Amino acid sequence: MGNEKPPPQESTALKGLNRIQFRHQKEPNMESAKALTPMELLKQVAPEFAKHQMDERALLFDHPQYQSVPKKYKLLAGIAVAAALGSDTCTQMWTKMAQENGISAQEIVEAILVARYMKQATVNDTASGSLRLII
Repeated sequence: MGNEKPPPQESTALKGLNRIQFRHQKEPNMESAKALTPMELLKQVAPEFAKHQMDERALLFDHPQYQSVPKKYKLLAGIAVAAALGSDTCTQMWTKMAQENGISAQEIVEAILVARYMKQATVNDTASGSLRLII
């Protein structure tokens, strides 16, 4: 009887999930949720994570210690990575930020073409083991 363990504590992550489920149940308006950006959705369901992501963004783009790579190149890399990962929303967001920062349409196109090339190269690399099996 003295060896009974107390009930396990709910983890912070589970508390967050329960809060998300509760919020979802309280606000079932799916039409308005569809109009929100991914970041706006994250802010609603997990504001701590959204803040963390925005803090990292500020660190990367604004902190003097992390300015070896010019902002222009960071924005072009953002476009290329978002395109390669298949996120239309992020690719458009990075493209808009690039345009707002004076990056030309041709530079944006070239960043997308680099992403396209790299995506093809990774398919070649991924498939190389299978190709070895058949030659």
